[in-house]
This record gives sequence, C-alpha cells and structure tokens, in this order.
Amino acid sequence: MKLTKSQRAELRNKFSGRCAYCGCELPERGWHADHVEAALRKWEFSPRQANGVRRAIATGEHWLPENDVYENLFPACAPCNLFKATFSVESFRNEIAQQVSRARRHSVNFRTAERFGQVHVTESPIVFWFERYQKEQAA
Repeated sequence: MKLTKSQRAELRNKFSGRCAYCGCELPERGWHADHVEAALRKWEFSPRQANGVRRAIATGEHWLPENDVYENLFPACAPCNLFKATFSVESFRNEIAQQVSRARRHSVNFRTAERFGQVHVTESPIVFWFERYQKEQAA
C-alpha cells in the first residue's frame, strides 16, 4: 500500500516517533513501514543473463493482500524491519533471543569481546517497545 504523507507522519508517531521493536528514535526519513503480519510481495525473475544471473523484480502484488492495510503497519527502523523480514512478532522475538548463542558459536570477535569484559550478556525476555508503550499508555 502506498502511504500518503499524512498517513506516514501519523504512522511514525504511533509509538511516540520510535521504532515499534527496539524503541530507537526514528529519523524524519529512512525509517520503514513494517507489515506486522507479512503481506509477502510477489516477485518475478528476469531472463537469465549470459553469466547465469537472474534479477528478481517486484510485481507490486502480494500473496496476502489482506495484510497490506494501514492497520497492519508499525513504524520500524531499517535494521529491525530488515531483520524481521516476514517473521511474525513471536518468531521475530525468538530470532532475537537466539542472537547471543549464534554470536558465541560463530564469531571469534564476540567471544573475545566477551572474554575481555567488553560485552556483558543479560538473560532477559525480549520485550518490544510497542508492548512497553501500550502498557504505559493503558496505565
């Protein structure tokens, strides 16, 4: 769905101008309108080039068009929206919760930083900004 300028401004301010997920302050430009429940864009592929490469081209259509509505949008910083991709909110929460164990397993940099006290991991539930914000507003 194409947002009007006023819809975009309204969406940005939905959670006090902050990313619905991490809570960072959103800039005037460069933030994303995230489909909370994925709309799943349809893609077509260009003909294969001589080097074997094919380009994916968005068709503008969705697999779940019922999810491409304003009510299903949250304001999100680019890193959160790109990492969330098509995950549901609960799947996104689970993916975030696994990041420390993935970093320990695959990143010598993380393990070194942790050993030298540069990284302190805390075991805590993943609570999104929108959940804290909505709870605060309800109180």
